[in-house]
Amino acid sequence: MSPRWLALRVFCLLCAPVAVAAAGGFAFKGIELGSGIAAVANNPRYECRTANAPAADTICGLRPRERETIASAPVRSIFFFYYDGRLTSISMHVDEPRFAEVVEALGGKYGESTVTREALRNLKGVAFENRTHTWKTATQTLLARRYSGRVDQSLIRYTDDAAMRRIEAGRAAVAKDPRKDL
Repeated sequence: MSPRWLALRVFCLLCAPVAVAAAGGFAFKGIELGSGIAAVANNPRYECRTANAPAADTICGLRPRERETIASAPVRSIFFFYYDGRLTSISMHVDEPRFAEVVEALGGKYGESTVTREALRNLKGVAFENRTHTWKTATQTLLARRYSGRVDQSLIRYTDDAAMRRIEAGRAAVAKDPRKDL
């Protein structure tokens, strides 16, 4: 095998997870980052409300008594964040014991993740190893964090990084010139 061929194979193996995710971007049950609000707002399982959040002017979540799953794991909470009618992020919590199977399913769909580890301690001083799995494309990030605020729940977050940069740039322009906020 020639060095050029070997280099090409290594490059393809290293880039494969990004290529898989980049081909279709990140989506949760067909709802893609950057998509319009209609798919969620017109679904009777969800309710939307106006928000005054840094990266969302509308937030949608499940109605009371509605249930959702990810990789067969029950979702404790799920929120879709929209800015100017476009989906900028999805945030959901699942029970920590189901974290490994959710990560395995995400890996099956999007390829290998980058994993970071950090040590956490609860108020009693008991140590826990937190793992964060990250999948990235040029414009989007999917993050799965084993412990999120509590040791009994995990976080799955889809983010449209390009949209976040546009929102931040727009807010910075308004902060520099308050006349643009009239």
